[in-house]
Amino acid sequence: MLQNKCFKLSYLAEKFNLSLKGEDIEICGVASVEDASLSSLCYVRDKKFLEKALNSDAGALIVPENLDVDFDKPVLIAKDPYLAFIQIEKLFVEEAKIHLDQSKTFIHQSTEIGDGSEIGPFCYIGANCKIGKNVKLYPGVKVLDNVEIGDNTVIYPNVSIFENCKIGKNCRIGANTTIGGDGFGFHFANGIHNKVPQIGIVRIEDNVEIGSNVAIDRATFGETVIGEGTKIDNLVQIGHNVKIGKHCILVAMVGIAGSTEIGDYAVIAGKAGITGHIKIGKGATIGGGAVVFKSVKDGDFVIGYPAQNHKEWKRIQAYLSKLPEIYKKIKKIKGED
Repeated sequence: MLQNKCFKLSYLAEKFNLSLKGEDIEICGVASVEDASLSSLCYVRDKKFLEKALNSDAGALIVPENLDVDFDKPVLIAKDPYLAFIQIEKLFVEEAKIHLDQSKTFIHQSTEIGDGSEIGPFCYIGANCKIGKNVKLYPGVKVLDNVEIGDNTVIYPNVSIFENCKIGKNCRIGANTTIGGDGFGFHFANGIHNKVPQIGIVRIEDNVEIGSNVAIDRATFGETVIGEGTKIDNLVQIGHNVKIGKHCILVAMVGIAGSTEIGDYAVIAGKAGITGHIKIGKGATIGGGAVVFKSVKDGDFVIGYPAQNHKEWKRIQAYLSKLPEIYKKIKKIKGED
């Protein structure tokens, strides 16, 4: 939710360690170049977008340090214009309000809730939970017994957190996500699939963001782990005993089978699938739609089905595109035309 606020450019420059060039005007919001008004601030990543920004209605711009141009608008000069823009944009954003009604909320008497926390209507919090300070639970959140939630975490409507799971500080969890449901474990015997009990937990470290409709399964034994600072998009499935490192990116519709380990700073693009019991190395990239059947080394970039080095995959695609032409030539040589 946007707030009605205005700031002088000099204030923003001082607050975020930027340089101001031009008139010290007041801006009352941020916008894209296309939607900007005279009271809006926009950003320019590089020279390619500069002309469009200068011809826009924007009142002021954030620009990179290396642009040698005479500006006819006030500018804030930043080492990383997009990061500066994000930081300024946050000044205008206010968390949606929770309208409290304790008569429609169940909180077990043994649960501890820190100062400043807000529990929305139709929430359920089980026994022996520990909810930190300034936590926000939006309507319909279900927290089962013995769950821990760290300070300043925000959990959006209809999230379900199963027993014994641990969620760190400063996390954000999107609507309708499930954390700690049973992993998909069955043993076929005597003509039926026998369910394997899932008695572990999910542990989510600090500063993790999880989108909507994500499913993170509890471990069979031990922990399913989401590392500090990792960001997970909507509609992602994470199987039991998966261990995801720090500051990873998982894009929408990724599926990760059980007991896979993913190193720090890995990036897994949309619709990628990863089989179980393998390792994805630190800083590795899995391309969109890839299906990974074997471990990937640190820093590698793989794509395709089955996943392979992206340079080799591109070479193969180039060869495949020439097959119709090659086929015609072979037919001509064989006299079949």
